[in-house]
Amino acid sequence: MDISVTLRDAADGGVIARTTVPSENLPPAFDGTQMLEAAGQVWRVVRAEPAFREEYELIGGLELTLRRVEQEPRVEMLPARDIHFSMSSISDRLPDIAGPLDGRTVLLVKDDLWRDVELVGPSGATAIEENLLAIRRIQDEFRSGPGFTEIHLRTTPAEPLAGVTLTVEDLAAGLGTTTHFVRPVAIEGRGVVHGGYALTVADGVHVYGQVDTASRVTVAGVHRTGIAGAEVAGAFGGLLRERGLELVDWRGGLRTDDAEILAGWFGAPPQPLWR
Repeated sequence: MDISVTLRDAADGGVIARTTVPSENLPPAFDGTQMLEAAGQVWRVVRAEPAFREEYELIGGLELTLRRVEQEPRVEMLPARDIHFSMSSISDRLPDIAGPLDGRTVLLVKDDLWRDVELVGPSGATAIEENLLAIRRIQDEFRSGPGFTEIHLRTTPAEPLAGVTLTVEDLAAGLGTTTHFVRPVAIEGRGVVHGGYALTVADGVHVYGQVDTASRVTVAGVHRTGIAGAEVAGAFGGLLRERGLELVDWRGGLRTDDAEILAGWFGAPPQPLWR
């Protein structure tokens, strides 16, 4: 039978990949000695939930927490061919968590979609070019069924809005909305983001991210659950050009500040995870 496997990075709890692996290709028990190759790295399985075959076969799922190792020890390796990534790229780190949801109304973002689409300032131009090339290579050369056999972890730009002075109030004014629609942002399964915010621009369109202690926006991601019209695209285009920013859809291969291109992007349904 096939087992749904989630791989998490022990360093920050972020999802590295979600995949499906035949049960017979997994160990009967995880004891801390297993290793695997994923995302161009060698990892040790430091925790498995559940740890025994009869248990993960019973529920059809398995979560492996992994830690990078500097040098590959001579121990059992899980076959690399059995690891498939549902996404061609994810951010290499997640934000700090301030605490649990506690019943609050929040914008909930999946951990592997954090900064999947975001606004990037001029200082990130080189990082945009390098990352888009690397992601395109993954999509072209390592596609396997609906997923990929390799994944590109984006480590840059670490500060996508470095050198840009922008507040949540500026975002609201530039996008034709108000801060009345601001709420916290949370990572699914983890909690509320420290210094996080989420601004509703239109039905199914939100800008989210983090601010620093001076209330300056340091991350501005774009989260879509539906389509939007030319008015929203025009507002984004105006804000981007005024502030010298670009909207970057990392896995979609898009970088633009052009309202016409944005109209096509906002007017199309959100793309599936497996790209």
